[in-house]
Amino acid sequence: MSHQVTRDIDGWVNCFAVDGVMEWPFRLQGIPPRLEGREAIRGAVAPVWDRARQAKRRISGHEHVAFHETTDPEVAIVEFDLVGDTARGPFRQAAVYLLRVRDGRVLLLREFVDTAALSELFQAE
Repeated sequence: MSHQVTRDIDGWVNCFAVDGVMEWPFRLQGIPPRLEGREAIRGAVAPVWDRARQAKRRISGHEHVAFHETTDPEVAIVEFDLVGDTARGPFRQAAVYLLRVRDGRVLLLREFVDTAALSELFQAE
């Protein structure tokens, strides 16, 4: 499954509850471990998306997507590969999301990413 992906920061951030939380248990240096609230999430994510756009890093889709139900109806786990292109060629970024959703809004997104691959992408810029 591959398709063009847009970087709509407003649409993405609005998926979160006003007091939603984003966490990175494994992260690159300089990335905060936890952000609380839509505006904090926007403030941290927007510059990264801008940097990717300036570096001409293009996301083309998500592959190997697997959804896992849990015993808690508000919690789901999603595994996927983010795929795209850079000036150096194609990239693949493995990720696992743990999501807590209530009333159609994300209360918690805990993002587990392949930090070695992510670091390599940032070094390519």
